[in-house]
Amino acid sequence: MKKRLIWIGVITALVWAFAIQTGSMVLMIIVGVLTLALLGVILWAYSQIKKQRRMVGLLHGSTASADARRDALAQLSGDKDAKSPAKLFARAQLMAADDPKGALDLINGTELKAFPANMQDDVSLLRVQLFLGMGRTQDARKAADTMNLDNPSRKEVRALAASMVAEAWARTGKPKEAMTLLDSIELPAKDKDQIELQIKVARVFARFAANQRAAAKKELEALADLDPNYLGRFVAPQFRVHPELGKLAKQVFQSHPSARRNIKMQNR
Repeated sequence: MKKRLIWIGVITALVWAFAIQTGSMVLMIIVGVLTLALLGVILWAYSQIKKQRRMVGLLHGSTASADARRDALAQLSGDKDAKSPAKLFARAQLMAADDPKGALDLINGTELKAFPANMQDDVSLLRVQLFLGMGRTQDARKAADTMNLDNPSRKEVRALAASMVAEAWARTGKPKEAMTLLDSIELPAKDKDQIELQIKVARVFARFAANQRAAAKKELEALADLDPNYLGRFVAPQFRVHPELGKLAKQVFQSHPSARRNIKMQNR
């Protein structure tokens, strides 16, 4: 930002020097008007940056606890521009963990094109996550198909986005494309474990949808080796998983050594 301001200042000074040298009053008036317009744009941009920094700070601080999320949500909801697309998206992000349906209703009330261009893929990604969490796979697929996974300015989120899109594809008739997409993912250092888990979940859906039952079972067993509770993603009713896949996940869970130990301890 500082470098840009320096360049703008230098160019403006050169234009003024040229206008003064010509001695033309008309030219100096034109340059003066343009300078005032430029100052207005700079002040507007600076105010937008301040708003974005405040919003990012609230979102980062809200990760500490549910109370922190509620406090941040209250602050954003109380702003005079609380219904602006950017604020709506920020509020939806805060609500997603505690009230996914409310978060979805909040952003679904605004058309995607109304959000800033650099935010639209993030909005679609949040929609994909929320729809999948509710078992609304066709809606997740529609949201996934609006995303540009190869946007060079979004390399840092491609891995997570691709893993979510792959699950949406796998569950709506595109298992081969889902597997190809999963194989293209390069895990980042940040949030590696979370993304790797999502990739494993998406692989289960892709294998099952491709009628590779044995391979799907192996993927489920690998998840169970990490933590048998991860299989709840295929059993809990809100996810609306195919009954056969749910049955397979239950079988893997019940036959896993750690799960059997827990059952025995509970029965004592």
